Amino acid sequence: MQSNELLQDGKRQMKLCNACRYCEGYCAVWKAIEWRRDFTDHDMAYLANLCHDCRDCYYACPFTTPHEFGLNPPKLFSSLREKVYQQYAWPSAWGKLLGEKRRGFWIVLLVGIVCLLAIVFASGGMSGMLQKHVGTGSFYKIISEITLIVIFGILGLWMVGGWLIGACRFWHDIKSAQSEKITAKDVATATSYALSLRYLDGEGAGCKYPNDALSGKRRWLHHFVSYGFLLDLVSTVLAAFYSHVLHVQPPYPLYHPVVMLGALGGIGIIIGVSGLLILKAKSDHTVSDSEASKSGTLFSVALLTVAVTGMVLLATRETAAMGIVLIIHLGSVAALFFTAPYSKFVHFVYRYLALVRYAQEERVANHGTNKVEKNIN
Repeated sequence: MQSNELLQDGKRQMKLCNACRYCEGYCAVWKAIEWRRDFTDHDMAYLANLCHDCRDCYYACPFTTPHEFGLNPPKLFSSLREKVYQQYAWPSAWGKLLGEKRRGFWIVLLVGIVCLLAIVFASGGMSGMLQKHVGTGSFYKIISEITLIVIFGILGLWMVGGWLIGACRFWHDIKSAQSEKITAKDVATATSYALSLRYLDGEGAGCKYPNDALSGKRRWLHHFVSYGFLLDLVSTVLAAFYSHVLHVQPPYPLYHPVVMLGALGGIGIIIGVSGLLILKAKSDHTVSDSEASKSGTLFSVALLTVAVTGMVLLATRETAAMGIVLIIHLGSVAALFFTAPYSKFVHFVYRYLALVRYAQEERVANHGTNKVEKNIN
């Protein structure tokens, strides 16, 4: 379905849902639509990213197919999110290219490995690729420290820069038209909602995923992925501190905080992503958009590839296999960084901003309610 047709159908569905309100109180989406009488294109982008795909509304709705209304908010929002990832990506041409081509990560991975091998060859390190390297600085005997800093420094700026530009574009469109300011309380509330995955909780009962039975598995698996990634991020920052400030070169012993945090993060990602892929394979595909589902699966596999190759590198770092495993792992990280602004990796940026906007609306609505109650009293 074309973007304009999708938006028009989305507005139709939201108007019907707003008239029915059977799902009132299910999640943030249903409160947000109650605060509107009409829906703009920007409202649809906001609501799509506010949706956590818990699917409770779909299984409760009396107007899904085969009813003539044909309501299916989860599928609608998953389609819209996919359009948002491409619409707000920068550069736009890369967004369309990598967003529409599902093989983008694997192509970049292959190119990354070839480029890294070329760098190793040019620096005369090919002779040591299949040799056993032990002790401080052994990684840098394969590829130099300065080379890694330059490559991943540029890729890091590309990734974060792409996220920030997309975030600015998205926020410009969804921010309050009444110029209500965002407060520290709004940010704190949104952060709490994001870190706790409140809208996958179902008030303690969980969500209806992968089928119409309530379960908390998806929420816990998302926690494994999210906090696993954060542990790996902390491990990376700590490693940089040890290497560049304390001048203690990797690899570090197994009991070292850098290794322990990185290993726990990697295990968390592997458990979480594997579990989510299993749940997705069992899920009701009539409630999701096929293109969005493929995009999500690709990102999950990409993240799993990085985590698995990282754990294999940890296991083989004192063997002759370390060199080639290091190149494969670095290539997978480079591909993840390069495609990050255009893959589902970016969804946490838009989801968080949608939660900030919702927290603002919630605060304003509660303030108005409290004011009315005071006047009545």
